[in-house]
Amino acid sequence: MVLSRRPPTLLVVALVVAASLTGCAVPAAQRAEGSPLAASSPSTSANPDATSAPAGAPTPGESVAASTSAPESTASAPEAPVSPGAPASDATPEPTLPALSAAQQERFGGCLAEAVRHWSSGACATLAQQALAEQGYLEGNPTKRIDVRGANAILNYQRSRGIHATGTLDEATWVALATNQEPRSSELPEACRVAGTVLCVDQGARTLRYVVDGTVERTVPVRLGGFAQHAKNKNWRNFPTANGTYRVYDKQRNPRSENYGAGAMPYSIMFHPDMYVHYSSGFAKQGYAGSSHGCVNVGDKAAIMWLFEHTPIGATVHVY
Repeated sequence: MVLSRRPPTLLVVALVVAASLTGCAVPAAQRAEGSPLAASSPSTSANPDATSAPAGAPTPGESVAASTSAPESTASAPEAPVSPGAPASDATPEPTLPALSAAQQERFGGCLAEAVRHWSSGACATLAQQALAEQGYLEGNPTKRIDVRGANAILNYQRSRGIHATGTLDEATWVALATNQEPRSSELPEACRVAGTVLCVDQGARTLRYVVDGTVERTVPVRLGGFAQHAKNKNWRNFPTANGTYRVYDKQRNPRSENYGAGAMPYSIMFHPDMYVHYSSGFAKQGYAGSSHGCVNVGDKAAIMWLFEHTPIGATVHVY
């Protein structure tokens, strides 16, 4: 049974029009992936790297002294004695990576400083593909160069381990591969333990959990944004799915997109002008070798039809 919708408002109409013209293509300014961003409406910026400065914090380029109204003291406070060689009290220790065993060092040590990305070749590119295949993130045999399949495997692996998902194998990613680092926690976050219906999208685990009043009722495999070709200019780049908390503002069985035409996004559950939950025949056929352009793809048609039917307008969508 399709749930009734609330009467449309001018805001919703404007957003629906915007959605019909875009869909599944996060703007260039939002390409990087990082810390979650709270977004209470589809019109809110979805830059996943954006963070809010705390109240009273100086803006970039502003000195701390300039940001406070307290008068300067004319007397200097006595300094506490510091033991020779002791680190400064406000020093932030650099994060340390796990040490490699002798066997891990022998296999991976020569590649730790090698940046491997799309179209990289050589011994380290081959090793990267082998390691990603061993840990279940790459299907098929290694190729001479890192192809689209390999680029998306790197992105998916980085998300699964809580590593900044750049699509480039840096030292942290190499060490995670070498040490077979455990995946990040799959525990349901507090943002999904709220009243009502929540579509809880875990980018690391590549799942969408349908949650009602804090209880998971259904879990569906999904494909997220990643390395893909632009529909118009044909350039290849990363199209990330932006982290954040949103609201479902519309549902359409077959919306038309200026970029992808009609029929490309059936059973769309719209929560952001550039990101929908929708059925993907590409995901159904290709699996994780490809990616979306930012949308949350469901490859099981029966599952997306169920989600479309049971997700009400106004439901929460939390992506993390």
